[in-house]
Amino acid sequence: MSIYILESEKIKSMIDNNEFDLIIDIRNEEYYLNGHLPKAINIPMNEINDEMDFLADYKDKKILLYCGIGSQSKATCKVLSINGFNKLYSLFGGIKGYKYELEK
Repeated sequence: MSIYILESEKIKSMIDNNEFDLIIDIRNEEYYLNGHLPKAINIPMNEINDEMDFLADYKDKKILLYCGIGSQSKATCKVLSINGFNKLYSLFGGIKGYKYELEK
């Protein structure tokens, strides 16, 4: 089990190099639609448990989770880790700490 908390510069580099198998924005849909990381899908934090069947294919793959300020994504990483996920990443400071262009 590994949870990595990385700064926005490292996350941007990893996104640019297609190093993540899945990027999940755990904020509510309204926030996601206003701007999200490239290639991110939206699964709000309160729906993660409902999406475990979908997520199961990614148990041994690199998953980046992020939220607004970083605290909820760390907590969600812990939930996934308890459920057998092995390569989890969280954006330090959340999307507020991400210094690069967002997709809409």
